[in-house]
Amino acid sequence: MSQDILDLSQDTQYDLIIKKDRTLASIITCVYLTGTTTPVEVDFDFSSYSAAELDVKRDSKSSQVILNFSTTDGSIVLSTGNTFQLNKTYTELANIKTGEFYYDMYLTSVSYPKRAFLSGKFIIEDRITT
Repeated sequence: MSQDILDLSQDTQYDLIIKKDRTLASIITCVYLTGTTTPVEVDFDFSSYSAAELDVKRDSKSSQVILNFSTTDGSIVLSTGNTFQLNKTYTELANIKTGEFYYDMYLTSVSYPKRAFLSGKFIIEDRITT
């Protein structure tokens, strides 16, 4: 995944693309722009958030979760700075079908029991080489 500047002042649309049958350990850097006349890039601060959850589904109306990431099981790791990490093992991704799905990610803190953070397409691609 490439590093992009995300406007994190509200729920942000951002597509995630991963490869099937590989171990996932992806660090995502988050910044936002503030200011009206001369925007200034500011690091997003995860230190006040205690948990995060990311669910992948076929579409927004589906009740079936295809893949789940959570701080509870360590598949999401929030830093005390401006990054978070998504983790899945080769075994966890081996039986997931390839295709285009949708996800949303929520952060939890004392002030925000369920803050919409990121959402978008979650694309799982086949590996080219074996």
